[in-house]
Amino acid sequence: MDIKQLRYFVTIVDNNFNLSRAAELLYVSQPTLSMMINDFEKREELKLFKRAGGRIKGLTYAGESFYEDAMIVLQNYNDMFTNLHEQFKGMKGTITIGIPPLVLSVVFSTVMPRLILENPEIKFNIKEIGAYDLKNELLLGNVDIAVLLSPTGLADNLIENYEIQRSELSLFVSPSHKLAKRQKVGWSDLDNEKLAIFDSSFMINHLLMDQFERHQVHPNIILTSGSWDFMLNSTKINHDIATILPKPTKDLYQVTDVVCLPMEKPISWQVVLARLRKDNYSKIEAYIIESLTQAFNGK
Repeated sequence: MDIKQLRYFVTIVDNNFNLSRAAELLYVSQPTLSMMINDFEKREELKLFKRAGGRIKGLTYAGESFYEDAMIVLQNYNDMFTNLHEQFKGMKGTITIGIPPLVLSVVFSTVMPRLILENPEIKFNIKEIGAYDLKNELLLGNVDIAVLLSPTGLADNLIENYEIQRSELSLFVSPSHKLAKRQKVGWSDLDNEKLAIFDSSFMINHLLMDQFERHQVHPNIILTSGSWDFMLNSTKINHDIATILPKPTKDLYQVTDVVCLPMEKPISWQVVLARLRKDNYSKIEAYIIESLTQAFNGK
């Protein structure tokens, strides 16, 4: 018997073997109950019910034992689902999440406020730090969860990660910039160009420096900052300055007076949730990781 059939059996017994009443309570037909009983007894080659004149009158010895076991199974089944829904209900505690400012704005602008509102008993500490520095914060245990860029540069045996966003870096310029009419921008086009880029606490800075070296490009980096909107505004004010940001920046904020240009052989921008590998995770940590991954996978 499966759980549904066990409920049928117990309901019949609890209603003094009145099949009509049991069927009404279970929203099934009486022939369905009779068929279930007969099929089970035939398959198991035993009798659960005593019968007289074609009607059920009581339980056999085997039926009484089966009824006691069925009650235990049903109680455990009900407890299992109660625990499933209750263990995270009213979750209390503190969680520290490290998120780069740009990622917080572009990727978490909807998800994080909703998560906070849905869990009023959880205290969320959000550390806005560049992904490059966040790696150390994670390794030192100063954050429970870090939002990093992949590849993280951390060994797989130290951390586990979950991808939540995948895109690429693009060049942002004023419509008056000399590159603004290009369909695509090559790395060589950036040689000697004035650039505003993230400072060295951000992983994007290191990814860009690697690409500049690989393509033997020497841009004129006149500004480094931790503020993406400041860099973007700089391109609006000074038409000679370009900046390099994730493409979703344009998609989310509908920026005006700025042109977003795709790049040849662009740098991949893969955002991941990362946490240290442990034998056991706290309930709140497991809950937050599961909630965030479900939120992004459901998009």
